[in-house]
Amino acid sequence: MTSKPFNKFRIMMKSLMVCTALLGTTFLAKAQTWHFGPKFDANYSTMKGEGIKNKFSPGFQIGGFAEYNITKHLAIQPELLYSWNSYKKSDDFLTYYVNSGRSAAGNNVNLGTVSVPLLLRYNINNFLSVLAGPQYSYKIYDDEDLIKEGKEAFKNSEVSANFGFQVNLSNVGFYARFNKGLNNINDIDDRYEWKSSHIQVGIAVRIK
Repeated sequence: MTSKPFNKFRIMMKSLMVCTALLGTTFLAKAQTWHFGPKFDANYSTMKGEGIKNKFSPGFQIGGFAEYNITKHLAIQPELLYSWNSYKKSDDFLTYYVNSGRSAAGNNVNLGTVSVPLLLRYNINNFLSVLAGPQYSYKIYDDEDLIKEGKEAFKNSEVSANFGFQVNLSNVGFYARFNKGLNNINDIDDRYEWKSSHIQVGIAVRIK
């Protein structure tokens, strides 16, 4: 665990290279049927659970998406993203984790994950689309010191559900989504559950 800015940047760049390589392989194999492009959004995250503030904090997502049209109105849209999620420790953290928590722990918690949403997209018309589907996220970096002896407070894997809409203007889409965590990501003990929520507002550009 480290909070050095250089390590944050290095991990983010490695994740972006993985996104680019994996998406590029898929698109080259089926370039005639798939559309694809980059996307970026502001990602506001909060956590519901004992010891964590249920308050939205800003982060971001960056990566790429693919789009395969099944019919005129229906498409599938897989994505590969690097997500930076920020949370806040609550003032009563040690009330719940008195034996394992660090009294000198910082208030800010930052998690970096590789996220893979698999969305079903319904195009109401040429202007407006609705998207929904599951997402799997894997933690590749954390910046928190909540627990003694350098142990990590958060589980590596998270499954969540996405729902949102997108306004389409030619090859540019402006979207808003709500992402709800479905599994408990508290790795301290089994007494209390932590489940995340995210509000995401961003832009996607179709380049093919």
